[in-house]
Amino acid sequence: MKKYNVGWGITNACNMNCRFCYSKETRHSTKDATLEDWIKFIDENHEHIDSINYGTGENSISDDFFEFLLYVRTNYPEITQSLTSNGYISERVRKDPRLYDIYKKCIDEIDVSLDFAVPEKHNHFRGQPKAYEWATNTLEMLQKDGKKATIVFVGFEESMTHENIDGLFAIAKKYDALLRLNIYRPVSESYEINKEFVLSYKTLIDAIEYIYRKYKIVSLSDVLLGSIYTRGQDIKENTGVDSIRILADGSICPSTYLISEDYRSEYSIRDKNVLSRIKFEEFAEAPIPKACEGCAIKDKCRGGVYDRRILWHKTLEERDPYCPYENDDDINKEQFKVLKKERVSVHDGYLPTMFFQN
Repeated sequence: MKKYNVGWGITNACNMNCRFCYSKETRHSTKDATLEDWIKFIDENHEHIDSINYGTGENSISDDFFEFLLYVRTNYPEITQSLTSNGYISERVRKDPRLYDIYKKCIDEIDVSLDFAVPEKHNHFRGQPKAYEWATNTLEMLQKDGKKATIVFVGFEESMTHENIDGLFAIAKKYDALLRLNIYRPVSESYEINKEFVLSYKTLIDAIEYIYRKYKIVSLSDVLLGSIYTRGQDIKENTGVDSIRILADGSICPSTYLISEDYRSEYSIRDKNVLSRIKFEEFAEAPIPKACEGCAIKDKCRGGVYDRRILWHKTLEERDPYCPYENDDDINKEQFKVLKKERVSVHDGYLPTMFFQN
């Protein structure tokens, strides 16, 4: 039976104003589904779900989120539940013993968003004066409770300096956390609106190779970068195939980043047994771009990450914008040693992402 790794934004509510936010337009134009909708969906589709990561907006704001966590864990304990949080989760649960018990019982791992090692820079970038405090408080709580913790940062020019990378690794070491990188995507309806955050090829390659020289690569589940740097690692692009995204209004999309109306399925979580019916054919049957002919890794990479190809080129017929050949570079790079022996996180294979550690 096919099982999905599900990303789910239970609520549109958020208590930050991030400069790069990829979901702001969608969140401001839709209304949240209800707890009853969520429960109906999970009752009908639980056999098709391997894991759920709750992200975007800040789910811990919602009281119903905690009730749903408990419902899933009580009735379907085989489903792994994780949370991506800006850190506010620790504020909620420390004030309410019942919520703290639900968090401890029901959440298997937490991603804490932290883009800058310098508090003032992170607070400014997130538009919230307590952003850094919340993030580190949550990391401290996770360490105390023996929970799996990851620091996730968005990769753009300013966050990918060697100085900031070193600072984030120091924080990860302090709290026994992995470090995870998501390359920024220009998700806005107009590329021009937020191109200032688009990471250059040169900065990306420099940062990845700097991390490899100084730290440890745990997993590269980005099919392009993984295929370039780890020729022996089998990496699958799961966007819209084995992973899907549920928006707060119940809409279903193929990816965290492909969330506009153009990419949404005709089905929503309100449709009966939807996970046994849904299929994103564009991704399930994506061809290798003609430009990849003759490339030594084309059968592994298959053109690169789906969402980047669509967001940059508006088609899967073009190859990944970070392909070395697209950037007048050599594809024959030094091969990395990768620590991965098993699935590192619910995000490993759900998103095109990268994990590191000290």
